Amino acid sequence: MSIEENKDIVRRYQEAYNNCDFDALAELVVADVLTPNIISGMPPGLEGAKAVHQTTLIGMPDYHTNIEDLIAEGDKVVARVTMTGTHTGNIWGILATGRRVNLTGIYIVRIADGKIVEHWGEENGLTVFRQLGFKVKLESIAE
Repeated sequence: MSIEENKDIVRRYQEAYNNCDFDALAELVVADVLTPNIISGMPPGLEGAKAVHQTTLIGMPDYHTNIEDLIAEGDKVVARVTMTGTHTGNIWGILATGRRVNLTGIYIVRIADGKIVEHWGEENGLTVFRQLGFKVKLESIAE
C-alpha cells in the first residue's frame, strides 16, 4: 500500500473511534492487534482497545481525539494527537470532577494488508491528573 493509503487508514481509524463505530474498526484493525501499552486487566487486541475506549466514555462522554499531524514511512504511520473531554462520570476510580481535560499524545501504527496490526501509544497522563485538580508531587528516587 502507498504511504497516502496508510495515512487514510489511520484517519478512518480515528474517525471510527471518535464515532464509536466498532464495525468500522473491525474493518481497519486485525482482531489480535498488538497493543503493548493497553491498560492492565483489559483483554488483549482489538477487544481490549474497545473496552478501554468504552470505559473512557463512561467518565468523559464527549471524549474526542483530533489528529494534529500524520507522518508516514513504509508500513508505519505516526499520529500526533490532541485528546479532549469533560470528566462528568466516574472513571478509573476517580469520581466526576466536571473539569475539562486536554492532553496530547503520539501513537505509531504498523499496517499490513490494509489493516492496523500494531498500535504503540504514549499520552501525557500526568497532565490529566493535574487538570482534574490533583496535586501531583514528583519525587526523585534514590538508588
